[in-house]
Amino acid sequence: MNDKFIISIKGMQAYDAEEDNTDISLTTEGDYKLSDGVYFIDYEESEITGLEGTKTSIEIGNDYVSLLRNGAVNSQMLFMKDRKTSSYYNTPYGDFMIGIFTDNLDIDVSPDGGRINVDYYLDINNAKTSKNNFEIEIRRHNI
Repeated sequence: MNDKFIISIKGMQAYDAEEDNTDISLTTEGDYKLSDGVYFIDYEESEITGLEGTKTSIEIGNDYVSLLRNGAVNSQMLFMKDRKTSSYYNTPYGDFMIGIFTDNLDIDVSPDGGRINVDYYLDINNAKTSKNNFEIEIRRHNI
């Protein structure tokens, strides 16, 4: 599985005020591989996401998704259904302690690609900030 894949990501953040909702979409080429029963996605962020200069790595297990960013923004987020996890989120504007409560986690992947859908609530320094969703579609790049 060393072929290039198309990675399509749709993200949504909903805040209390409806006009503050944020939607982001990104389609990029990336690496997708299977190793010891775990899938890995690697891609470079772009100006569209506001994370230019950051490499994103996603690890997909049977019951979890882990997202690791390195570069202009450094963070690690772990999504596990009905569990709250926490980590530090490092940005050029400061560091934050974030809490992630994963409400829904749908994983349907195979060596040829697949889909991931994650619904979660985010808090910063224990104050709820937003309801979030991201969907990832992985498909083989046909050149």
